[in-house]
Amino acid sequence: MSKQQVIGLTRFSPRPKASECRSCEDQERRIRKHAEASGRRVRAIYHDPKASGGIFERSGLQAALNALKPGDVLLVDSSDRLARDMLVFLTIKQEVQSAGATIEYVDGPPPATTPEGELYENILVSFAQYERSRIRYRTKRGLDRKRQNGERTTGRIPIGWMKDPKDPKRLVRCEQERQAIQWACICANEDKSSAWIADFLETVVGKCRGHKWSPRTVRKIIAQHGYWASPAGDPALEPQHP
Repeated sequence: MSKQQVIGLTRFSPRPKASECRSCEDQERRIRKHAEASGRRVRAIYHDPKASGGIFERSGLQAALNALKPGDVLLVDSSDRLARDMLVFLTIKQEVQSAGATIEYVDGPPPATTPEGELYENILVSFAQYERSRIRYRTKRGLDRKRQNGERTTGRIPIGWMKDPKDPKRLVRCEQERQAIQWACICANEDKSSAWIADFLETVVGKCRGHKWSPRTVRKIIAQHGYWASPAGDPALEPQHP
């Protein structure tokens, strides 16, 4: 009788307090140690080093699922390394069962083949999903507070804004770029091409942050600002803060 084989899966998602989580390398060591202790051979281990537990389309996960054969075990360090979303977890579970395999965790919850194990497994995934929602909620609240205080919340400063000379953490309107946005939207309303508008803006308002205006940049600002800057738009809808 052939020895039961293991397909390992690790996941690490960079996020606040990520240092408290085990790295993919640490998870792999625990998976191999657990498999060896239970007398099973590890056939392969797949990694998702920068992936959210809330999505199904992860390269490592998909490779692990495709590698499963009847009788195999998909071994994961803990349930939250497998999924942080109930729908994603149930989808993975269905795929594993369809392959004739099972899921196990290094941290040792009851086997999912028992009613107790299935309940325990679902509870763990629910708590993982809850924690993921809390992280997203805290992040949103933090960004909202920054916006209310007029602080910068974007990585790259969008066109139409610039750093406040008095406080680099804040953004203020850049009047030159604001005029460029309005001119671009007016010209687009007159059916001018994006290349024509790019040349026109360089003549009228100057370069775009030290570079020539590109047709791509022109198309982007027209799409983003046409609702307030075009002749048919409403200037009152101009964003107060990016």
